[in-house]
Amino acid sequence: MDIEKKSISIKSIVQVSLLIALALVVRNLSYMVYFGGAPGMRVGFSGIFTKTVAILFGPLLGGTASGMIDMLGYLMKPDGAYIPLLTVTAILGGVITGILWRFTKEADAIKYKRSFLVLIFIIGISGIINHVFIFFMPNSIWTATLNKLGKYKDFTSVGLEIISGIGFLFFIADLIIKKVYSKSSSQNDFLKVVITTGISGIIVTTLNTFILRIFIPALGKKGFIIFLVPRVIEEIFMTMIQAYIISILISIYKKHILQK
Repeated sequence: MDIEKKSISIKSIVQVSLLIALALVVRNLSYMVYFGGAPGMRVGFSGIFTKTVAILFGPLLGGTASGMIDMLGYLMKPDGAYIPLLTVTAILGGVITGILWRFTKEADAIKYKRSFLVLIFIIGISGIINHVFIFFMPNSIWTATLNKLGKYKDFTSVGLEIISGIGFLFFIADLIIKKVYSKSSSQNDFLKVVITTGISGIIVTTLNTFILRIFIPALGKKGFIIFLVPRVIEEIFMTMIQAYIISILISIYKKHILQK
């Protein structure tokens, strides 16, 4: 029994190491968005592999891998000064994702379908409302508030509409896949992964917004909400795409690796 546990442990470490390596490679291909000349938002797909570690191997390895990727990623491709607290929140994100998944993976898939549809509907309606204000009520207080976002104003209208559209497309695609491959669990996993990684991602994004405004003077001059809104919308957008890919990876892992 001890030999079996040891082999499983070594196997898990090897698999986690592979995912970390993939995350670092993909992170180098990410794009940094600057706010007022300061790095304020990274757009990339390394989260696919980071979050997969937390989901497949639990909060401990998920947090450890997230912290390692943040530190090693900075050494490989630094963007501005190193801020240790961002590594702490990266670890926290991995831990939260792993914990949430433990409560989510066995949950009722029907409830998640309904919750997901309600979520993307609300996101879409919010984008449409903001669009109406911007185009038809340019002198309103709400439009003036949105205008404070400057060139990132479109995140609150077109951005939310695109996110909603992508969400509906993924949902329909998974329904089709479910009918064609009746034994596939990727659709149920997709909805659960969206909720799990979405919650942890928004928490980390909010905390990082506080931290960046404290440690980078140029960002500290921006209002918290004005800086937070485009970051949260980007997080939701990336979560939709990443969750779909992660659900496929989970399905492959269960079918071809876990059963061996």
